[in-house]
Amino acid sequence: MTWLALRLLRPYLIVAAALSAISAAFILVASRTIQSRADAYGIIIADYAPDRTGLCEPTVTCLPAGTATSLAQATALVAAFVPLLVGLILGVPLFAREREDQSEAFVLTQSVPRSRWLFTKLFWALAIGATATAVLAVAFRLTAARYTLILENAGYSWLQEIHHNNVGLMVMQTVFMTALAAVVGLITGRTLRALVVAVAAWPVALIMAQIGGLLLGLAAMLLTLWSDSLSTIFGTLDQDETATFSALVLAVGTAVVVRLGKSRLRRVS
Repeated sequence: MTWLALRLLRPYLIVAAALSAISAAFILVASRTIQSRADAYGIIIADYAPDRTGLCEPTVTCLPAGTATSLAQATALVAAFVPLLVGLILGVPLFAREREDQSEAFVLTQSVPRSRWLFTKLFWALAIGATATAVLAVAFRLTAARYTLILENAGYSWLQEIHHNNVGLMVMQTVFMTALAAVVGLITGRTLRALVVAVAAWPVALIMAQIGGLLLGLAAMLLTLWSDSLSTIFGTLDQDETATFSALVLAVGTAVVVRLGKSRLRRVS
């Protein structure tokens, strides 16, 4: 079953892996170029805090205009939207394509339990999607995040709210979107419907994850008030902690979506 699942997924796995590799390579090259341009202008990025204090004026770019700023904006877009794309590439056709072609009937008529068919395909799609996004996210966090934090354009600054430069949150976005698109495709049996529903649900899921992460952060803060040592670790409500809790909310959402897919599996003919 594993071999069959990987064979059916192979075209989409190749596209997702290629997208991740190209994006990560772009981020690395762009970061090096931005740093060289900043060095040429005598700009020390470390002098600028994420809130733009220091030598950077609020209404003036902290990066050299032109190539450096354009590349920083491009890396911000890559970090914000590639995790979504990876999830859609892997999730939308996972079951919907087979149901459209009616090729799932071959698998379901074999001596393979339906739940095994569901979980095997989902496991490999989620694992490869998480790995692909993790490569991109680590590259961005280590090399490019410091430049996108000081972009002068408010629109690009808002893109940070999607992931907060947090590797776990970026990975869980891909995992959740893969599971959601896959289950919608399983239920509807239509690729286009799975794509439309997944894209429409993406901003809603992000908002709910952000709210859930904030509430969990507040709960952690209240539960650790009695201990000074614990309160310095949990409940700090800083950006990274809130993003980690948001990733946890998406993990729970993924489990709920998979459970929904399993409950609807018996209706697949």
